Amino acid sequence: MEKLQFERTKYGKELLIDACNEAELEIVADTMVLSFYTLIFFENGSGTYYLDAETIPLEENMVLFVKPGQINKVDQATFEKCHFLFFEGDFLDEFFNDKDFIFKFGYFHNPELPSYLKLEAKQFHTYYELAKELREEIHQQTMDSAHILRSIIYYLLVRLNQAYAKVYGTTRQTLTHPVMRAFLKLLDKKIKEQKTVEGFAGELQISRVQLNNLCQKYFSKTATQIIREQTITEIKKALKYSSHSFSEIAYEFHFSAPSHFSRFVKQMTGLSPQEFKDSLSNW
Repeated sequence: MEKLQFERTKYGKELLIDACNEAELEIVADTMVLSFYTLIFFENGSGTYYLDAETIPLEENMVLFVKPGQINKVDQATFEKCHFLFFEGDFLDEFFNDKDFIFKFGYFHNPELPSYLKLEAKQFHTYYELAKELREEIHQQTMDSAHILRSIIYYLLVRLNQAYAKVYGTTRQTLTHPVMRAFLKLLDKKIKEQKTVEGFAGELQISRVQLNNLCQKYFSKTATQIIREQTITEIKKALKYSSHSFSEIAYEFHFSAPSHFSRFVKQMTGLSPQEFKDSLSNW
């Protein structure tokens, strides 16, 4: 599995955003983990894209959302006419003076919903043209390019977020509460080592009750439900892509015994770890 880092000085001076089309895309491995955010605009694509344990049949007029750390399996995907945007979270965070700005967008941080958006042709092409404009600005930079790039991508991300919320019926278009955004960030970083509501609440410097109330308000779920769902999402990745034994995975996720790990997987999926691994292998 290839791990790809963002090339900050690709264009000489540091730039935390990049773009290309299908002809310029270089696929270095069938399975990759990216250190940066990615948007893929499929004007025409076919085959299947695997993102973590999610199976995504590619269609025309589709946008795919990839966040750092996700596993991308692309050997069965065909990129026929596409535009790709790559950026680090810092690119937006520094501009808007908000270190967790990217966590406002549901398509990157709403694990119970799909990582793609199918659009009507007219609406898709509006966004597709913006992606093309970003690529052109990157390839012919001027003194004002940094401001232009941030302005376009901000507009693009917000519009996509509105469309995503409309398609999937969620009213949470942006996550504005700083504690909830910090909670999502902690889930990404510490889900293997931290499993309790009390532990996360302590790191956030709030009470267990406060964390639960915020989770109910913004996600209509308890903090425990969110933690368990994030845990099983990461376990699915390990079962699918890791060569480690079930016992090794259990201890990697800080379960006190392999039997506790097996019981948790069974509770969350209805299958044993072996049954679940077998089901993920049937591609």
